[in-house]
Amino acid sequence: MKIYLIHPSKLLTLTSISLRATPPLGLAYIAGALKRVGHYVEVIDAIALAPETFTSFQGDIVLHGLHDSEIVQHISPDVDVIGVGCMFSNNWLANRRLINFLASSFPKAKIILGGEHATAVPELCLEQCIGLSAVVLGEGEETIVELVDAIAKQKELSLVEGIVFRNIEGVIEKTKDRKRVRTIEDIAWPAWELFPMEKYMEHKFSYGVDRGRSLPIMATRGCPYTCTFCSSPKMWGTRYYMRSPKDMADEIQFLHEKYQIQNFDFYDLTAIINKNWIIDFCKELTARNLFLTWQIPAGTRSEAIDREVAAWLYKSGCRNITYAPESGSPEVLKMIKKKVHLNKMLESIQYSYQEKLNVKLNMMIGFPNETRKQLWETAWFMVKASWAGAHDALPSIFSPYPGSELFNELVSEGKVNPKSDDYWVRIVFADDYTKGITYSKHVGKRGLLFYVFLQTAFFYCSNFLFRPIRFLVTLRNLFTKNYDSRGEVIISELIKRNTQIVVREEKSVIQTA
Repeated sequence: MKIYLIHPSKLLTLTSISLRATPPLGLAYIAGALKRVGHYVEVIDAIALAPETFTSFQGDIVLHGLHDSEIVQHISPDVDVIGVGCMFSNNWLANRRLINFLASSFPKAKIILGGEHATAVPELCLEQCIGLSAVVLGEGEETIVELVDAIAKQKELSLVEGIVFRNIEGVIEKTKDRKRVRTIEDIAWPAWELFPMEKYMEHKFSYGVDRGRSLPIMATRGCPYTCTFCSSPKMWGTRYYMRSPKDMADEIQFLHEKYQIQNFDFYDLTAIINKNWIIDFCKELTARNLFLTWQIPAGTRSEAIDREVAAWLYKSGCRNITYAPESGSPEVLKMIKKKVHLNKMLESIQYSYQEKLNVKLNMMIGFPNETRKQLWETAWFMVKASWAGAHDALPSIFSPYPGSELFNELVSEGKVNPKSDDYWVRIVFADDYTKGITYSKHVGKRGLLFYVFLQTAFFYCSNFLFRPIRFLVTLRNLFTKNYDSRGEVIISELIKRNTQIVVREEKSVIQTA
C-alpha cells in the first residue's frame, strides 16, 4: 500500500508558554511498524517543512506550519492510506479541518487517525469528520499493520482489534480492545530516516533544553498511577513496561552514530520508577563512552531518585530532570489521586541539585475543588523546592483533557461540552496566561491569574535570593542563547514569537494555492 503519514501543523497563541515544535516520536514508531512489513511509506511533517510559517486561524489563534492546501500538494494522487497523528486535544480544531480537507481532496483514500486525543474521543472524531475511515486506539504499532492489511485485502474491519470505525452502512462501531504490547523490544525502532532530520536539527526541535542535536526516545510505556487530570489510563491502561537497559542503550548508540545525535529527550510518562532499572541503564550507557547528554523534560516521580541514583544520572549524561508534584497541598494531591510524598520529593530534589542536575517542577493549579488555602500551600511548597535546589517551577492552569477522570466529571456536570467548538478553543488557550480560563469552583479568572503570578514570583524571587548567582547566569544565558533550564527556553520562545513572527492571512494562502 502507498501510505502517507502526516504530522499536522500546530495551533497556539503568540502569548502561550508552549515550547517549540518537537519531532513526532509516536508517528515515527508507526512509520517503523509499517515499513518493517514492506509498505511504501512517506512522511509529511507540516511543521518541519514550514518551521517559520504562522497563519491566522481563528481570533488570536494561529497555525504553526503548512496550511491544509499546502499539505495536500505533498501527497501523491494515487495514495491508498493517509494516517494523521493527533496526540493533543488543543490541536483538534486544526486536525478536524485537515482531515475533512484531505477527504475531499483524496476521496478514494482511507484516512486513519491515531494518538491520545483520538483514543480519548474516537466517536466524536468520526462524527465530526465524515471522511474519516477509522480511529486507532492506544498503542498503534500492531493495530495499524493489521488495519492496513485489512484495507488492502478488503477484509471486514470489525476483525481488527483496537479500532473504532465507520461500517458500510455508516454506523460507528468499536471492535474488541487490543492487548498491550508486553515486550517493547519487539517493536520496530522509529523510522527516523523517513523524517526531515536536518530540519529538526537546524531549527532545534526539542522538548527539553537545547544541548545540541536532539531526538526523543522512550524507555517505558504506560504509567501505574491514575491521576484524575491525566488521560494516560485511557491511552495506555495502568500496566507499566520497561525496555531492557541494553536495548535502550543500543538505540541511543545507533542514533548517535547514524545522525550524530548529542542529546536525547525522554518522552516517558513516568521514566523512573524502578531503582535497579535506572542504575543498570546508567551503567550500560556510561560503559559505552558515548559522551552525550540526555534529559527527562516530561516529568517523573521521585521515589527511586536517592543520592546514589542522582549520582548515576549525572555520570551517564543526564543534565535536566523534571519532577511532577503538581500541587503542594496534601489535600489536593489526595483529590487528584497523585500519590507523592512531598517531603520525600524535596529530599530527592536536593539530591539531584547536589549532583548538578538542573531541576524543573511541573505544577498545576485551578482544579475544580481546589481552595485558596490550598493554593497558598502550593506557593509555600514551591519556596521550599526552591531552597532544595529546583531551578524552574512555572505553574500551569488546569484544563480538562478528554479521556481523564476530571473531564468525564465535568461533562456529566454540564460544565464541559465536547461537541461545542468553544470547549476546544478553551483548550488552545490553556497555556496562555493572558486569558485566565478556569474551571475552579472557588477562584475566578482574575483570582487564578493572581495565584499564577504569586506562585511564580514566590519561586523565582526566593530562587535568586537563595542563590544570587542564578540571576546573573539566567541573564547571561538569555543574552547568549545558551540555555540551561526550561524556563529560559520558554522566555526565549515568547520573545521570539512576539518580536520576529509575521502571521500571514489565511485568505492569501488559499488564493496562492
